[in-house]
Amino acid sequence: MTEGVRNTLVGIAAFISLVLGLFFYNFLTPRELSDEQYQQLGYYKYPQARDIKPFRLLDQDGNTASLNDLKGKTSLLFFGFTYCPDICPTTLGVINRAVQKLQNPPQVVLVSVDPERDTPAQLKQYLSGFNDDFIGFTGTFDDIVGLATNVNIAFGKVPGTEPGTYTVDHSASIVVVDTAGKYAGFIKAPHDEQNIIRIVEAISQASR
Repeated sequence: MTEGVRNTLVGIAAFISLVLGLFFYNFLTPRELSDEQYQQLGYYKYPQARDIKPFRLLDQDGNTASLNDLKGKTSLLFFGFTYCPDICPTTLGVINRAVQKLQNPPQVVLVSVDPERDTPAQLKQYLSGFNDDFIGFTGTFDDIVGLATNVNIAFGKVPGTEPGTYTVDHSASIVVVDTAGKYAGFIKAPHDEQNIIRIVEAISQASR
């Protein structure tokens, strides 16, 4: 083989490698999405992430939980309760299926809106039915209201059909907290496993 032919083949191989590299980068690598693309997936991202005031709660192991626990990793916060008959188990199930398919899954936190019944032990038992890595926050009613207000989540106790019983109405949105521990936006209901995957992948890519 002459040197000229060899150089030509090397050049062709280099060109093919370049084309394949561009293909994989442009089509297979998760990319940051536009605001419109995010909204089509159900994610409403704030132009500027918002500060979350310091808080003091308890996690599912009875340890103190604070704003520091939401730093260093993207977090998905869902405000619900263990006695919830439908929205909470459905949403946690969707989130669980999504995070299991992610190479770099976010931290998932269930913040109880029913601290009267949701002790740390109750939260731990409940969350183990979905994913052992899920975290639970509970605490005093006022402390939970403080965190919920910071991330625009509304909830309230509603009397049940039987005397002495009650349920809790609450938002079904998933709060997104960025790696700096700031309120970055929310994913509105209804929730879709594939949409959550695409949202988290795009957020992770943008934060690199």
